[in-house]
Amino acid sequence: MKIKMTFPDSFALLSSRIISTFLTRRNFLCSSAGRFHMDIKDEARSTMEVVNVPPIISIYRQALHTFDNKFKKDLSTNLGKLKGMMDRLKAENFSFDHTLDDPATWKKPNKAPCTYIEVFQNSLVNMSIFVLKPGFRMPLHDHPHMYGLLKVISGAVRIRSFTEYPVTESINAFDFAIRVKHEAARLTQGIHKRRRFFAKISQDNICQEDSQTCVLTPTISNYHEIEALNMPAAFFDILSPPYDTLIEEVGPRRCRYYYVANEISTNVVELQETSVPECFYCDQAPYLGPVLV
Repeated sequence: MKIKMTFPDSFALLSSRIISTFLTRRNFLCSSAGRFHMDIKDEARSTMEVVNVPPIISIYRQALHTFDNKFKKDLSTNLGKLKGMMDRLKAENFSFDHTLDDPATWKKPNKAPCTYIEVFQNSLVNMSIFVLKPGFRMPLHDHPHMYGLLKVISGAVRIRSFTEYPVTESINAFDFAIRVKHEAARLTQGIHKRRRFFAKISQDNICQEDSQTCVLTPTISNYHEIEALNMPAAFFDILSPPYDTLIEEVGPRRCRYYYVANEISTNVVELQETSVPECFYCDQAPYLGPVLV
């Protein structure tokens, strides 16, 4: 059955459809605008969260990425990125205890010449802070098959680094295996045979808070000594792998100490392995910075 509509009825129906369509579109536009503004807010919040990540947490995450074997083909690139991030580090990024900057602290009876602050450690990396009393020199030592980054965050130090001579710019898997076998043979000779070898001075610089990060590799600048100048000095350190982790066929990575036995030329010396110097011992202080997650 057909129903005839009068003109007023048709006009009223058309008007209601126009109004309904208008309201629907307006609600859609308002909803879209709301979502757009929410997206902008979420993006801003996300950016803010990235900006507000404490530097030490960003460095911690980058260090785990850099030394993860899954990314070893990109080690050089990631190591450069990690160094660049550390270059900007300041003492306040660690909530550093500035009483350790006070020379009076180091004059207290029985105070160790070095304070160790563990920031983080697992089987992949060790992150720590060392604070040296004025004039104290951390003895010349090695980092067996390790990478390291060192950034001064307070005071100033003199860093003298050595590279085994002749200099090997890089080491491949075959060369590494030869070195490991040689090391294993040396350590299994009954009585520990102390090393004596030539080394080239690869760095002899004063580093302070605004200095760039120093980098060592398994073959370059792998031996160094660090001396605080006339004020207490602190530096942040990343090592990978940490000391005491296993070297296949050799055993735990042990820190060994050396002295310059002979100066061959202005930049080449002969190093002799020695016992742990009695003057070198540490006390500990707590890490006060952001929780690493």
